Amino acid sequence: MTALDRDAGRASRPVGALVGRVAVWLVFALLFAYMTVQAAGNLVAVAHRVDEFNAFIGDDPAAGSLRRSVPWLWLVLDIAVAPVAFVVALWVTRRATVLVTLAVFVVAFAAAGALWLDLQLFVPRLLDF
Repeated sequence: MTALDRDAGRASRPVGALVGRVAVWLVFALLFAYMTVQAAGNLVAVAHRVDEFNAFIGDDPAAGSLRRSVPWLWLVLDIAVAPVAFVVALWVTRRATVLVTLAVFVVAFAAAGALWLDLQLFVPRLLDF
């Protein structure tokens, strides 16, 4: 294969397919960004609730067993789910067709959404207010 053959192969790719893939990437980037913002909001809300609860209990030594700590690991994991899923889907579809790109991103969004929602529901159970 010569350099001219490689250049001819690049030129024969339709521009519409690239535009379609970029459109899919942008739509799912917005969806994954929304999921990330929601998870960050959950982190702030849970940390605030834990601080309020601990302030309500006070410094009484008898109530020490009631004090709670913020489950940082689970909250940070909840924030990381969407960006990791997006990057993996983007990497998998870097040379795929528009339909394959759409299918991979739908599956990645569904999987990330399921894990994200499980973590959203799991954290309050850890705190058991």
